[in-house]
Amino acid sequence: MSEAAALIQVSGIKKVYKMSGNVRVNALNGVSFRVERGEFIAIMGTSGSGKSTLLHLIAGVDTPTSGTVRIDGQDIHRLKPSGKARLRRRSVGIIYQDYNLIPTLTVEENIILPILLDRRKPDKGEVERLLELLQLKDRRRHLPGQLSGGQQQRTAIGRVLLEKPSVLLADEPTGNLDSQNTEEVLGLLRKANRDLGQTILLVTHDISAGRVAGRQIIMSDGRILSDIYRADREADLHAKAPGEV
Repeated sequence: MSEAAALIQVSGIKKVYKMSGNVRVNALNGVSFRVERGEFIAIMGTSGSGKSTLLHLIAGVDTPTSGTVRIDGQDIHRLKPSGKARLRRRSVGIIYQDYNLIPTLTVEENIILPILLDRRKPDKGEVERLLELLQLKDRRRHLPGQLSGGQQQRTAIGRVLLEKPSVLLADEPTGNLDSQNTEEVLGLLRKANRDLGQTILLVTHDISAGRVAGRQIIMSDGRILSDIYRADREADLHAKAPGEV
C-alpha cells in the first residue's frame, strides 16, 4: 500500500515524562506503525505498557517528546491549539472508560450534543439509523441514570459515530462493564467497523476483548512487541461479533 493511502502514520514516537528530581520515565520508545482506512486494531498490553499514552498522542491530547503523528498526511502536533481542537471535534472521536454523558440530557440529546455545539443541524434520518444500530430506540428519552452501564457506553459511542470521524479511539471502553455489557459494546464496535466502515483503534488489557479486532498490536515497556493480522480477518468481515444479534 502506498504511503499516501495511510490514514494514520506514527513515526518514531518517543514520550519521556520528567518526574520529581532527575527521574525520567520513558513511556514510549520509538513506536512506529500505520493505520489504513477501515481497519479495526486492538492495541494491547499490561498497565504501564504505553498503550494509553500512545492513544493520547494520536488523539492530540498529549505531545510527543520526539517523532510524528500524521492523520490524513497532516502532522497533528504542528497544529495550533485551535487546530488540534478542531481535529478532535471533526476527525478524531474518543471514547473513554467513563461514559462522560450529561446526566440531565436524554440518550438522544447526548448523542446529538456535539453536532449542536459545532453549530450544525443533526440529520434526523441518520439519528434514527444510529439509534437502531445502538439498539437504543426504546431508550431515546431516558436519562443516563436510567440506563445500564452498557447502554450508557453505547450512547457514548453513538455520540462519536454521529460525527463520522476519520478514526474512533476507544480507551478501555469495557473497563467498567460486566461480561454481558462488554459483549454488547464489543459487538457494536465490530458492527460499526463492518457495516459503517469506521476505522477503530481499541486500547485494552483484556485479551478476549482484543480478539474482536482484525489486527492486534501488543505493547510492552513502551515498545511494540508484535503486530499481528488475524489470518481469518477477511472471513470475519461477514461474521457476527460477540453481542451481535
